[in-house]
Amino acid sequence: MNAGMHEDLVLYWIRVAPLLVAPIAPHFAEHLYQSVLGLPGSVQNARWPTPDKQVDRTLVEAASYMRGVTKMMRDAEASLLKMLSRNKGKGPITFDPKKPKSVRIYVATEFPEWQNQCVDIVKQAHGTNGDKVDDSKVKDLLIEKGLIKDKRAMPFIQMFKVGITIVVQEKST
Repeated sequence: MNAGMHEDLVLYWIRVAPLLVAPIAPHFAEHLYQSVLGLPGSVQNARWPTPDKQVDRTLVEAASYMRGVTKMMRDAEASLLKMLSRNKGKGPITFDPKKPKSVRIYVATEFPEWQNQCVDIVKQAHGTNGDKVDDSKVKDLLIEKGLIKDKRAMPFIQMFKVGITIVVQEKST
C-alpha cells in the first residue's frame, strides 16, 4: 500500500513547526511564519494551536497497550539474540535474526464470557461506598458466580479497577 503522506497532517505540521522552533531559532521561525506560510504578524505573538475535539481515551489506552506489546516483542527478540550468542553451535535454534519478521495482531470486539462476568461483578460492587469498589462484595460475588477459583479472575478485576480509578480521577480534576 503506497498511500503517501496525509495532506492535512503535513499542513498542520507546517503551521506548527514555526511555533516549535521559535524559542531556538527565532529568525528562521519568523521566516517560515511570514514568508513561507504568509501569515500576518509575528510568530512571537502567535498562539499555540488548540485541539478541535476532546482526546479519545480509548485511542490513548490502545496506543499505550500497543507500546507495551511492542516492547515485550523487542525484549523477547533481544533475549533470543542473547541465547543465540551463548548457544553457538551447541544445539538447534530456529531463530534467524537476519530474516524478516512479521507479527499478526488480533483485536477482540468483546470480552470472553468470564471477563464479562468479572466486569458485571465490579459494576455491582462499585459505588456502594463512594467512588471505590467494595473488595469484600467483589469476593462474595466471585464466590457466588463460581469464579473465585479461576486464577485469571482476580488479576483481571485488579487491572479493571485501576482503569476505573483513572477514569474517576480524571472526571474529578
